[in-house]
Amino acid sequence: MHSPIRRYWNSIAFRLTLNYGLLSLLTTLILLLFTYTQVVNVLRTQLSSQISHAHHRLSIMLDSGGVSAVMEAIDLAIADELDGGEDLYLLIDADGHKLAGNISAISAGGMVGTSTSPYVSGLFDMAVDVGGRNVKGHFMRQVFSDGHALVIGYEAGKVDRVNAMTLRGIGLAFLVAGLLVILGSLVFRREFEKRFKPLRATARQVGAGQLSLRIPHSQHADEFSHLSHEVNAMLDRIEQLMNGVRDVSDTIAHDLRTPLMRTLGRLRSAQRPDAPRHELATAIDRSAKEIEQLNALLGKLLHISELEAGVRRKSFTECYPAKIAEDVVELYSALAEHKDLHLSFSAGNDAAMLYGDAQLLANAFANLLDNALKYANRHVRVTAINNSDSIVFTFEDDGPGIAEDKLARLGERFYRPDATHDGMGLGLASVKAIVRLHGGELSFVNRSSARDNPGRPKGFVACVRLPLLSSAES
Repeated sequence: MHSPIRRYWNSIAFRLTLNYGLLSLLTTLILLLFTYTQVVNVLRTQLSSQISHAHHRLSIMLDSGGVSAVMEAIDLAIADELDGGEDLYLLIDADGHKLAGNISAISAGGMVGTSTSPYVSGLFDMAVDVGGRNVKGHFMRQVFSDGHALVIGYEAGKVDRVNAMTLRGIGLAFLVAGLLVILGSLVFRREFEKRFKPLRATARQVGAGQLSLRIPHSQHADEFSHLSHEVNAMLDRIEQLMNGVRDVSDTIAHDLRTPLMRTLGRLRSAQRPDAPRHELATAIDRSAKEIEQLNALLGKLLHISELEAGVRRKSFTECYPAKIAEDVVELYSALAEHKDLHLSFSAGNDAAMLYGDAQLLANAFANLLDNALKYANRHVRVTAINNSDSIVFTFEDDGPGIAEDKLARLGERFYRPDATHDGMGLGLASVKAIVRLHGGELSFVNRSSARDNPGRPKGFVACVRLPLLSSAES
């Protein structure tokens, strides 16, 4: 049963907001109750101070003017409409007879002036009869040396009204706060669902196979916008990988099926009873070579898969990338001289370090340099430029370059921009995997568009950016 209450309760946004709201509400209630307690204590303290002051004043009058002066002061206080409306007085002699005051009788048993009186010193509560009314109040009493006793109190109605008003205020505030918590939870849940709805819709359609869909960009630069950006980047990568897998599958099916069919045809031909012996030897030799090529192809694919999976990251150590590039350039200098090409290398800082695999970096640099030497006319230049947090390697040749519409596909598996040259189209894919394994970036550009200088001959530039170790890390 999907009732509205269950639907809202199943929302994590609603539950989180409600829980935090209830926690805040409980905290507020505790603070209000603490405030109420302090207010009551302050009222009782103030009341006790007023009664004590009246006691002290009447005690002084008793010492100076006698009982008659105290009786006159009590009658004046009772007769005063402003001060006597809530004041309660009782003066009795040593025999317990009432001398003055507006208290007719005390509901508690025992005489106030006797030693067996149930009343204690300090502020206490009791009920008295005032003009036929039963009144509750707060009282203090004092027994004088001549046996007279004085009871002064204050009607509890005002204090009770303040307490009741405070409690009603607390209850009303608690009720309003609870309603605001529930309303806020509903609003937050609605806003949360509204912001997540495009993400859920896109995820549902992508899961159904529509890999080209993306979450619409939001105009707000908040957490949801950042999440949408990261999810779109993830979807871009997934689509790229899926397209790569599709292309790889198609290419592997083609590149494997063709040599396998040739090998099978040769072997079937060599199986003929009348086939000469040399034809069998030739078929075996060619089949062995094609199987070796297929084995090399599968080995390179496995190597790239290991790089993309991060398996080789376990062998990472601190290394000097500029020194690695210099060694690769020195290794290829003989090949450049044989082709009558000028090969140069320049580096800004040989001491710059990064965390990586020196052998993999050497393989990547060698692959890029081999391609540059393959297409260059006269010059090949390798440079290493240090930035604050990275080092950039450029492999630049003065060859014909590559068509602009083919640059974006460089680095894809089995992609060869020039089908006339030998190769399997896995070299740049391997370089791209190595660079990505080291947290770097690989880019390609034609030199004429990169330098925007029509006077220079066309060429091709491969750029590798690798992150360096910071001074704190090293």
